[in-house]
Amino acid sequence: MNNMNLIEFNKMYLDIITPVNIASNEKLNTTDYIYDSKNQVAYFLNPLLWHKFIYTKKLFPAYMDFINDKTKPRKILYKWLIEQGYNIEDIKEVVKYKLIAHENIDKISKDSLNDIILQTKLIDGSAYIPGSTLKGLIRTAILYDLLQKNPHLKQRLWQSLERAINGNKSYDEIKRVENNLNRLLTAEIEGTGKREYTKYDKKSTKSEYYNFMQGIKLSDAMAEIKHNNLVLLKKIDLAVKDNYIKENSLSVYRECIEPKTRFYFDMQIEKRFTQKLNINSAEDILIMIQNFFDASNELLSSAFGKDYGFLFNDTNLGNTYIGGGTGFLTKTLVAYLAPTKMKAKEFISRYLNMKFKQRVNRGIRDTKIAPRTLKATKYNGKLTLLGIAKIGKV
Repeated sequence: MNNMNLIEFNKMYLDIITPVNIASNEKLNTTDYIYDSKNQVAYFLNPLLWHKFIYTKKLFPAYMDFINDKTKPRKILYKWLIEQGYNIEDIKEVVKYKLIAHENIDKISKDSLNDIILQTKLIDGSAYIPGSTLKGLIRTAILYDLLQKNPHLKQRLWQSLERAINGNKSYDEIKRVENNLNRLLTAEIEGTGKREYTKYDKKSTKSEYYNFMQGIKLSDAMAEIKHNNLVLLKKIDLAVKDNYIKENSLSVYRECIEPKTRFYFDMQIEKRFTQKLNINSAEDILIMIQNFFDASNELLSSAFGKDYGFLFNDTNLGNTYIGGGTGFLTKTLVAYLAPTKMKAKEFISRYLNMKFKQRVNRGIRDTKIAPRTLKATKYNGKLTLLGIAKIGKV
């Protein structure tokens, strides 16, 4: 096999099916933006130009009084601006960009959106999806595939986890066991590839560590149309309380990529690293992604399908979850180690009750339904799941 046959280059696409937020490290509070609640538009400020405006208009003393006023913990910048005799038109040169905020239509529109979790963006302000995010979801799908094809490994890992939780360990202790399982699972894969690694790389030594994801290289995903594809959405948890499902609208907003936005990225598969995992093409990876997506939806719909089955209609259009607000089941494998669906649900219930012990003490718990919450939002007045996307080969 020549070197060209050992490397496959693929042009891939990613379609946004339901709103997606790939969180940046930046979170805005109410003094970082101006929200016009009447028109439901948020104006994001350029900090340097905003402070220049304050100094030029001799508003600095009033602004500092506003910021430091402890009698008003919620700082409504738009209201303050109006009180100073100015409006949005007066600061249009200060605004970096603006977005429509889809407020929860079941409640009266607020004068503030609280904290806003921003989307990762390029320097020109356009949304993109980091290659590391894509690599993470592919890695999880590959690990899931390995578990399904290695029942003895799956059983061994499950028994370790079951012993820990049945031994009444604390959540921190359970978490340590979980992290150790992830290392064991990764080591199992790395063990299958180490000999193949040294075979092709004459410079490698026994001390070098094989990384099965080294054979899958991904670029960042760039939008087909760079701008006008972001919107502000409120996070909604479809939570369990007293064994009944309850819609809980949280005061958290996310800057989300809108549905029907297409991204493109490059994927390179170096088969000397991936053949031991039965990966010889992009199609092999897409099958693994789909299988993990189907398993996640099966578990989620078993808990929420009776009341919110309509939300899973969008899953027919996608093959993966991506980004924030999609729930821990889409990013971890512990639930899929269980030999039966019932044991998986029992484990998740106990695991989450331990994780959220303080909330349990306040009466929020579930003994029959697991997972505990389904992550959603409202987009164009319609309740929808977060983070459904479709990855394919161009």
